[in-house]
Amino acid sequence: MPLLSVIVTVYNKEEYLRPCLQSILNQTFVGFELILVNDGSIDKSTEICDDFARRDKRVFVIHQKNKGVSEARNAGINYATGKYIGFVDCDDTLEPDMYATLINNAVGYDADVSICGVRKEIAGKIELYYNSKRLKTYNTEEALAALLKKEFLRSVYDKIYEAGIAKKIKFEGAIYEDTFYNFRVLCDAKKVVFEDVIKYNYIVRDNSVSMSKFNTKYMDTVEVSKKILDICRSRFTGLINEALIFDLITNISLLNTILLAGKNNHKAEYDIITKSLNTNFNVLPNSQVSAKHRYSLNLFKFSPFLYEMLMRLYCKIIDADVSKKT
Repeated sequence: MPLLSVIVTVYNKEEYLRPCLQSILNQTFVGFELILVNDGSIDKSTEICDDFARRDKRVFVIHQKNKGVSEARNAGINYATGKYIGFVDCDDTLEPDMYATLINNAVGYDADVSICGVRKEIAGKIELYYNSKRLKTYNTEEALAALLKKEFLRSVYDKIYEAGIAKKIKFEGAIYEDTFYNFRVLCDAKKVVFEDVIKYNYIVRDNSVSMSKFNTKYMDTVEVSKKILDICRSRFTGLINEALIFDLITNISLLNTILLAGKNNHKAEYDIITKSLNTNFNVLPNSQVSAKHRYSLNLFKFSPFLYEMLMRLYCKIIDADVSKKT
């Protein structure tokens, strides 16, 4: 039985797939199986997956009709036999010692989740998350708070998970699916270790889900933040303020996306978000909210028109990711 199962979901990424898979197979840690879930690709990704399986006995391919990334990951989880499970996006690459780092920390600290840092590339701009070189361990509530505060990323590709916990949780939806999966895993994780060294290279493509223009699926983000808030209210009451702030920030982010897409085209969704923001405005004490988001709320309450105008200008000045959405 391999120590690690690496799951890669594949859908029409022939241009980037070979470098991704080669970076996994070139890992200094070799005790893994690589599960490729071909989610109904209609380009040459299918042939590339089969070619890698023929050339390396660690590679297994699952071919299925297109069901989306969540169902594809769930299929990989069901097939996985390793003690730990990790995920990789099929157009990204790994540093050669990424899994050696994650496995050593998981075993050495007896952790259910092991995390590393991420290099993000978008339109030629590099961002590091976070490369402090520090190592930190968390208990359950500390890890949940860190996730909500984004002390480490809410993605799944920079982590490995103890398989017994990972297999109990299923991915849901196509937006914020990583965030909700991580939150539910951390609810059951007794110990988490985060070594903040850059080991994963996340490359944002123009056609990625994270760069797509607003559509009704984006409403899933606020559904997830509300589910997280409900869980905190029932199980982790000490984290209610963190969950409220996370819900607030999620709503503000979605508001900005709707405004950039044109609120007149999405009036129902705009009304839902504005109602939620007005509710949040009266719930959280100012001391709990960052200055940036406090000013945003106050400005929006004072004048939605002025807020939209200044938000667009701000996004343009700082070259914000949200302004690049196609």
